[in-house]
Amino acid sequence: MSLRRTDGEIDEDLAWSTTGADVFEPSLPWRTFRWRYGQRHYSGTHWSSTMRDHVVYESRLELTRLLYADFDPDVTAVYAQPFLLSTTVDGHRRHHVPDFLVLRENDVPLVVDVKPGHLLTRPKVNFALGWAREVVLSRGWDFEVWAEPPEAELANLRFLAGYRRDWLFDPDLLAEIRATDLHGATLGEAFCAFPQHSDWRVRAAVLRLLWCQHLVTDLAEPLSERHVLHKGGAVVVGAGRRDLPRPVEEPEPDGAEGELICLVQKSSRGGHVTGAAVRVGVGTRLRYDGEVVVVEEMFGSAAGNEVLVRDGPGRRFRLSLREVFAAGRDQVIATEPGPDSDDDRETASVLLAQLSEEELEKVRERAAHINEVLTGFRSGSDELPELGEPRPQYAATVPKLERYEAKATELGVSVRTIKRWVRAFHTDREAGLVHGGPDRGNGDMGGLGRADVRWVEMALEIMAEHGKESKPTRGKVIRAVGPRLVARYGEGEVKLPGRATAYRWLQELERRLPTFRLSSKRNRDIAARPPGAYGKLRPTRPGEYLLLDTTRLDVFAMDPITMKWVQAELTAAMDWYDRCITGLRVTPVSTSSIDVAAVMFQTFRPRPAGKDWPAYAVWPDHGIPRTVFVERKALNPEEDEEDEEAAEGTPRGVASPALVPETIVVDHGKPYISEHITSVCQRLGLSIQPARLRTGRDKGPLERFFKTVREGVLQDLPGYKGPDLFSRGERPEDQAFFFLHELEAIIREWVACTYHHRPHRGLVDAYVPGLNLSPAKMFEHGIARAGYIEVPRDPDLGFEFLKTEWKQTHHYGVEIRKCRYNGPGLDGYRGETSPYTGPKAKGLWPIQVDPDNINFIYFRRPDTRRWHALEWEHAPAQKFPISQGAIEIARKVAGQKYPFPDDETAVAELLDRWHLGLGLTMTERRLALRQAREQSAFDLPETVADDVRLLPSVARILRATDDEEDDPEETDEAEPYEGPVAGDDDDDDELDGPNDDDNGDFYDDALEDA
Repeated sequence: MSLRRTDGEIDEDLAWSTTGADVFEPSLPWRTFRWRYGQRHYSGTHWSSTMRDHVVYESRLELTRLLYADFDPDVTAVYAQPFLLSTTVDGHRRHHVPDFLVLRENDVPLVVDVKPGHLLTRPKVNFALGWAREVVLSRGWDFEVWAEPPEAELANLRFLAGYRRDWLFDPDLLAEIRATDLHGATLGEAFCAFPQHSDWRVRAAVLRLLWCQHLVTDLAEPLSERHVLHKGGAVVVGAGRRDLPRPVEEPEPDGAEGELICLVQKSSRGGHVTGAAVRVGVGTRLRYDGEVVVVEEMFGSAAGNEVLVRDGPGRRFRLSLREVFAAGRDQVIATEPGPDSDDDRETASVLLAQLSEEELEKVRERAAHINEVLTGFRSGSDELPELGEPRPQYAATVPKLERYEAKATELGVSVRTIKRWVRAFHTDREAGLVHGGPDRGNGDMGGLGRADVRWVEMALEIMAEHGKESKPTRGKVIRAVGPRLVARYGEGEVKLPGRATAYRWLQELERRLPTFRLSSKRNRDIAARPPGAYGKLRPTRPGEYLLLDTTRLDVFAMDPITMKWVQAELTAAMDWYDRCITGLRVTPVSTSSIDVAAVMFQTFRPRPAGKDWPAYAVWPDHGIPRTVFVERKALNPEEDEEDEEAAEGTPRGVASPALVPETIVVDHGKPYISEHITSVCQRLGLSIQPARLRTGRDKGPLERFFKTVREGVLQDLPGYKGPDLFSRGERPEDQAFFFLHELEAIIREWVACTYHHRPHRGLVDAYVPGLNLSPAKMFEHGIARAGYIEVPRDPDLGFEFLKTEWKQTHHYGVEIRKCRYNGPGLDGYRGETSPYTGPKAKGLWPIQVDPDNINFIYFRRPDTRRWHALEWEHAPAQKFPISQGAIEIARKVAGQKYPFPDDETAVAELLDRWHLGLGLTMTERRLALRQAREQSAFDLPETVADDVRLLPSVARILRATDDEEDDPEETDEAEPYEGPVAGDDDDDDELDGPNDDDNGDFYDDALEDA
């Protein structure tokens, strides 16, 4: 056994004795999950309520095992990728890393390997798990193979897992519910048993007790208010098995000899309708649970018909025909030709639907003639006779051959033709009388008609070769097909189509493999789609999945310092269940981890609503701290003015719903996978689900929101530059008018007043399909269904979102990046070693740092658990916050002018350069923009329509600009700089889809699981 210790050291080849869990100490995962483009599985980080920490998983099947471990009260610890197991098997050195090690309070440790059920019978997989199982059992531990659990049970556990964080619930309410006898009551009655409390609080508390197993119910069926509550431990089936199935060799592709199953010989014309029924009796062969059995005896019983069957080895057993056929475990092996579900012919409905009215009339007329030949009546029944029927030459007493001759003479065809029609009519009724018969057309070729399959395959092969190359023309592909066909099949073996026909066929192939019409980037994205149906991860309650992403805005903003245009990025958070935007932030040039943390902070503590917003756009401030949040403790300095305005009158409410997310879904940009965001999620109990590399559909709803912002807001604003270079005007940067904070305020107001209250086609209630739901209505629907987990009313919640630095305390304070901080909060801890341990702590103290404002850092005293602000020694000389990057640049700039500059001189020198417009380098310009953003504030009045140009704040400014005369004088401008490439991995054409409707959701089916 080899372990990776928490301090980073590796203990290799440790002898594994037969003792219990005392041989195992807490360790880091032996390996971490890997990412590659094109992978199908999802790796991530699950916040385990058992470990009170993050536990990694390599697939969502492994995530199900973690949910079951959290639900099991006997489990005390779970370790992912716990150790490397090495041993010698059959003379070869073997290595294996188990997926999980589960420590249990009343049992021996459990080693878990997770594999899909269909892979367990593969010889290689079965052999690897087999020897690992034997080694684990020989050491006195338990071994388990985990596969797919029951669908309904897993859905219930996934729903209840949202209530596993104990600190989010009122302990007094939980104690009141525990003291009430709810044994025998239904879940709906429990929700209504406490009218003195809010319904949404009671629902959440009852579901919390279901997760804790203080209350239990049947989890084998989807949860509903009809479920009956009981006392005692919950019973779950799970998917763990202690033994392994027998390995099964893969079948030969050409068919193995000795195949017991008879192939059904299909007739090119089909058989009679009565041939669809298959006789079951003595001698009939059945395929039962994958094995071929033969019926030897049939007899009746009280349960119905039963049969005695014999399998290949000669074992005999009884089966109930009703049970095996109803359960789908049995299938009769046909021995005679007849209709089959996989016939290569179309059904009659499909065949007749392709006919015109004239062709249908001819078929009906021909069928009437055949009915008259067979029965004497055109309707085919003597109960519906027409006038004069039956005619003498078609009476039932007339021989059949004479009737054939009479009908042939009447229609002017041969007797042989009449016989062929009668035979086809007996076989396929009216469909057999269609010109060309039931085999008309070829569904495999689609709209390619009679194209040679070899030509089509070669064309698709050439088109696929250009997936990673520049986009070709149709003519190039057509010219390349001919020589390749000659080289592969020989001269003249494949007939080449004409030029017009080849172009028409390529147009049809474009539907299968886009190559010519869209951009090369878009074609590659389409080619990377799954070949089968998309899976869908369906959120079951608000807050279950929070989507986070960043996009570059297609509009220029203004720099308040230099009054030049600048690029802007929008970072947004969306609740997947209801599509509500819970946080957003507009930043200049690029996004950092502190911006992502600020957006996440808005999800817990939403921004105040505009003072003149309509009532329907304002959300109640449930879960918002009631105390005044001091300006320096917040991530956004603008809140100081807003809090003062709110204190003067009635609170206005907030701009978005307050949520406690359970899992965040992010991409692989540096701000999102940074240690800062990971530590924030770890402290707040949030799981992390990264999307797959370059797969925008994994965050589809948020990607669609970015497109809606562009089409619903940005394109109506001055400075709009379009989604790509080809859509850009001549000089849109000259029209840039709004500052960054104004642009953010406009988007925030549009989201609150328009987006949240407009129906979305992607929002569906499965119980009321077709109901138009807006994000606000869907949020109310989710609260009524799952209750509401109230956001913690902690006024110090903002500190949890700041960046943590581990530093030593000195007699003069704390030093971070050559900046000294001091304050009375350090008294009693100066120069002391902290009680924190681990590879990062090592006796150091955790300090919370806001990179956008280094005037203060924050220290929590262990004795009082209260936060204290430590002030920078040069902070009194600053009239506004200064960022960490700005002070580093200031030192570099001042060092070029002064031999020994201090921080105060360095900052003053940098501010002089900025205000004089001399900050020409990319780094200085970006820092200046961020500083300018932190100093600005903007309020928007009421929204009265969907058109963003009708927003009063926008319309007033636009009217003012329209009244001004153009300045004929041109001024010299510095060369425009758009900033470095965005940190996000999404491109603009990734958002384009076939549905141009703003309410549509092209990426609705997303996040399938392998």
